[in-house]
Amino acid sequence: MTIVAKTRLHDRVLSGHGTLMGQCLGAGLPVASSCSGRGACARCAVSVLSGMEALSRPGSHELLVLSRNGYPEDVRLSCQCRVMNRGAQVLITTGYW
Repeated sequence: MTIVAKTRLHDRVLSGHGTLMGQCLGAGLPVASSCSGRGACARCAVSVLSGMEALSRPGSHELLVLSRNGYPEDVRLSCQCRVMNRGAQVLITTGYW
């Protein structure tokens, strides 16, 4: 499995387990959040550029929060999302990296 975070300066390969938010923070990338990863604020949203099929399916709460905030289908809440297919490559980004 390879998770790559595309930033303005360079791409960062993430590792570890848990949510995308946890993996980003573990790699030293900032992740916006005011709800401490409870899936309420939607500030931790990331665009999935490729590999969406390798991620956990969004639950009803995540879908509601994404919809309420007007995000398109290629966006996930990093605090709610996990990589399920360890053999896949996932490419993510966000506007503030």
